Amino acid sequence: MCNGHHLNRRAVVYGLGAVLLTPRMGFSDTKDVDVLGGRIRIDGQTAPVAASAIKAQKFTLTTANQGGVIKAKDQIFYLDPETEAEFFRDDDGLVGNIVLKAGGVLSLFGPSSGQGVEITTFNAVGAIRGTTTYFAWQSAERRTYVCCCYGGVDVSNNRGGGQALNTRYHTAIILPEDGGVAGAPYDKPLHHYDDDIIALEAKAGRQPRWQLPNGQLNFFAPQPVPL
Repeated sequence: MCNGHHLNRRAVVYGLGAVLLTPRMGFSDTKDVDVLGGRIRIDGQTAPVAASAIKAQKFTLTTANQGGVIKAKDQIFYLDPETEAEFFRDDDGLVGNIVLKAGGVLSLFGPSSGQGVEITTFNAVGAIRGTTTYFAWQSAERRTYVCCCYGGVDVSNNRGGGQALNTRYHTAIILPEDGGVAGAPYDKPLHHYDDDIIALEAKAGRQPRWQLPNGQLNFFAPQPVPL
């Protein structure tokens, strides 16, 4: 991801500058999905949507050169730039399924609101067991990248093979198009960072449930934007 995307990511998380949002007015339904920041198109709407509420049980979100953040109860989702994903909610208003068609999504759940959530890509599916996790469809390589930041997720490849990820701090794999599982070919988490995770968890009144190596944060978004 280029530095411009990193700067946009931090601007989205902290709600600064051009993406600063005003308080949402006129909505009282606790089942609404709130758009917390960024530039997101909802169900193909051409104008960027901000400070909005999504009422539908099924909706498609897309981003262009800037990411976006949504919140469904205590579930938080950050969509990378150039991402397209379908979201399906249950009768209680929680997201139960995500179909990732392009880009990447960082999902952050409460202790129980991630149980049973499924995230699917073109060649893989992940069953969440209470976790914060990042999924990306890498179209150039025709593969899925998954990082379990903390918690648990069971990942399977549509062509066979899979792995149960259980971690307290960033465990990543890739699922190639022809089947199986391999270690992620990167020396750090892809496109998601410790300081971003802290800020996003705070949007739901939580702190990350991780175990930091030596008690230190290790992965920081470039060009951090101060609060």
